Amino acid sequence: MNEGNLFSPSFIPPTTGRGRFDLPLACSPVLYVAESPEHAIAEAIQPWRNRPLRPPHLVRAERPLALVAVQVAPGTASELADLCQPDVLGRLGLSADRVASRHRRRTQTIAASVWDRGHPGLRWWSSFWGDWHGIVLFTARMKGSVRFGRPEVLSTQNPALQEATAALGMSVAI
Repeated sequence: MNEGNLFSPSFIPPTTGRGRFDLPLACSPVLYVAESPEHAIAEAIQPWRNRPLRPPHLVRAERPLALVAVQVAPGTASELADLCQPDVLGRLGLSADRVASRHRRRTQTIAASVWDRGHPGLRWWSSFWGDWHGIVLFTARMKGSVRFGRPEVLSTQNPALQEATAALGMSVAI
């Protein structure tokens, strides 16, 4: 697992409980981040898949989307449950097909199990491609372990955005 920078769009919507690995609000809000800028951007722009991406698509809640580096302290990062690793899945009594499920009730139960075992979060491959990985951070267990970089406002000229649109089969309209 990459213990360096993780990336996340800077607009972080409030926890809704509808996310793939959201926990019950009584436990902890979660923060979804990606291991690459392209993956983070793809997650943010995927609602417009199969359409040309336009500048208004890079705005949420009247604010421009921005890419922000997220650094997790190495000690905390090493405690994440890496669900990409077969031995971790075995130790947690999970199978890859259950973790990859699109049924939120199943995946949220898995996140709750990871929480109950004391992990500060989990790592899993993206629902887009197996070579992109996402990290789910249980924010209640991140105190003092996370640092955020300076936001970089996204534009249609951003190379990572262009790579994300290409990966999603999207064109960029200027």
